[in-house]
Amino acid sequence: MRFRKAAASLVFLVYGAANAAPEVIGTVYPVVEPDMVAWMKDQMSRQLTAERIEELKKERQEATRKYAERPTGRRLSRTQEPAIRWFDPSMTVPYDLRDHQGRLIHAAGTTINPLDWRPLTRQLLFIDGDDSQQVAWAEAMGAKDISRAMVILVSGPPLELGRRWQRQVFFDQKGILIEKFGIQQVPASVRQDGKQLRIDEVAP
Repeated sequence: MRFRKAAASLVFLVYGAANAAPEVIGTVYPVVEPDMVAWMKDQMSRQLTAERIEELKKERQEATRKYAERPTGRRLSRTQEPAIRWFDPSMTVPYDLRDHQGRLIHAAGTTINPLDWRPLTRQLLFIDGDDSQQVAWAEAMGAKDISRAMVILVSGPPLELGRRWQRQVFFDQKGILIEKFGIQQVPASVRQDGKQLRIDEVAP
């Protein structure tokens, strides 16, 4: 009997609380702050007019053109002490290499030399394109003949030299290649010597 009375009292309290009029503690004011997303959209629409968008597009195109004409490179000193080194491009496979059908191509631990598959048929000539003597050296080494040499700038204007020689001139962006080969002076040439690459840092 006591349990029934307690349960009835609880139901009455819950029902009464749910249907009771809310108690007003203080004055309630409407929200007057603007919607942040709507405000940002409004500001963008005011600033990014068609004329401004066209200006930004032209600025971007000009910046891209300037970078293509003169990318960011890593300027190296001109060769003072000629040096010769050899670079072994061999690599060890860290895990089993398989084709799309699961057939084993190379087992883990296999040593592979890329020169066994594709020889380096042209010399790689690394130069500073802003140094006229290095440019002249590259020309003497066959820079104008695409079948003999591949010119790679570490600094300077690749497109300008490309127009001058009527061929493609490459650029070592971020110095990845010179770091890989350990080149510290230019001009330098890289060519195949047996199963290795011979690196010559020469005086122009």
